Amino acid sequence: VRAAGRALLGRAAPLLRAERSISGGGARWGPVRPGLPVPLSSPLAGLTRAFRIKEPPKPKQVDRWTKKRALFGVYDNVGILGGFQIHPKNLIVGPKWLRGWRGNELQRCIRKKQVVGDRMFLEDYHKLNKRIRYLYRRFNRTGKHR
Repeated sequence: VRAAGRALLGRAAPLLRAERSISGGGARWGPVRPGLPVPLSSPLAGLTRAFRIKEPPKPKQVDRWTKKRALFGVYDNVGILGGFQIHPKNLIVGPKWLRGWRGNELQRCIRKKQVVGDRMFLEDYHKLNKRIRYLYRRFNRTGKHR
């Protein structure tokens, strides 16, 4: 392999030298002669230590018309059209049984079970009960409220 490399490069090996940067970053090893017949990442290039050459990333194909992008800023004109009487955050309302009520997640799950538990699907009701059991154990084992 060495003989093939020497034959391929000819007398390129003496042309390699350490180049120092102005900022004092230490020695940078690389070819002095531009246009080597082999790629720099090849061991035949005659570099004293191997380094990886990164390629620039390929441009990503982005869908400009996703729902999130298409509806971005859709409520920005509420203040203009409504005479600045209402803020867009006031248009976002939660379920009736949560308006004006405060509490932690366990209390909220218990309240949901009391109010809409009889109208829930069986799988959702089962998941809600599992969440209540988990939170009940967690709140009783940890925290300042013990």
